[in-house]
Amino acid sequence: MKKLSTFNKIIFLINTLVAIGLILSFFLPNFSPNEYGLISLAGLLVPVLIIANVFFVLYWIFSGFKKQLLQSFFVLLLSLFFTPKLYKFNGAKESKVKNSLSIMSYNVRKFNKYDWIKIDSIEVKISNFITKENPDVVLLQEYKDLKSFKLNYPYHSNPLVNLYSDPIENAKYRTHLSIYSKYPIINERLIRHTKFLASTMFVDIVKNDDTLRVYNFHLASLGVVPDEEYFGHKDSEKLVKRLRKSFRTQQNQIDTLNAHIKQCNYKVVLAGDLNNTAYSWAYKNTKNDLQDTFSEAGEGFGTTYKFKGFPLRIDYIFVDQKIKINTHKNYEVKYSDHYPISTTIEF
Repeated sequence: MKKLSTFNKIIFLINTLVAIGLILSFFLPNFSPNEYGLISLAGLLVPVLIIANVFFVLYWIFSGFKKQLLQSFFVLLLSLFFTPKLYKFNGAKESKVKNSLSIMSYNVRKFNKYDWIKIDSIEVKISNFITKENPDVVLLQEYKDLKSFKLNYPYHSNPLVNLYSDPIENAKYRTHLSIYSKYPIINERLIRHTKFLASTMFVDIVKNDDTLRVYNFHLASLGVVPDEEYFGHKDSEKLVKRLRKSFRTQQNQIDTLNAHIKQCNYKVVLAGDLNNTAYSWAYKNTKNDLQDTFSEAGEGFGTTYKFKGFPLRIDYIFVDQKIKINTHKNYEVKYSDHYPISTTIEF
């Protein structure tokens, strides 16, 4: 049996720590941000831990050490049962269904208001993209009402938000959330969150005499900008405080949303920008007993956002257990810092 060199002993020690880290991550969704703020930060590292364990398996294979690879191999095997998959093979193939409904969710980042992307008329390109894909229902986050953004849908909801509780002030603005639909919208409303004007809206859509409630959400941003550096002591400390605050705000938003959903008698679709990974408390408690369309019918990493080139899935579509999911699709369309996603369900 080959003996480990001093270098490989150090590698195996690091491997052990990474494997233990992945095992501990199985329990992260059970720790609420309000009570365990710092623990929530670890959820952002889970994709890195998974990839690191895959690397160690490959390293030991190519180094000729079979016994050492078992550690990460079994931890990865366990992760298939305790965590959402980082990568999915063989997504569902598109098939024509008579009673289908296609839904797209897209964070459009204010249509490039501050010229983050050096492309002209992005709002026109986004409208052309959506028109070409032709989904039945479109949910937009970070929406901005522009005359140059046009979608040919008969029904549209972009509710007004009161800026002040005092009726004398009575200042209003259009929410940054918007829903377009080919089918009648019979009800629309904003869900108010503590200290937030509006981060969730819903509409009730009628098709074939059946009603579906569609929620469009945008949870608090973590405030981590890819182009910024966070390696200085003060910068790192500031970042941690910002993340803790964001996680706690997300929990308050999710608690309010869940209380609202419990009162709903219709089948539910919940979609939008979670601003968190699938290994977090936020994901577990937003999804609850709903189906994740990517987990059911997606393929690949399901990337909706790239942080310095690293693929992250932070945008989701969740649907009622009584609804059959036919497809899930990710689009690598570079008109925003997020990528759009869509699903086709039987309804």
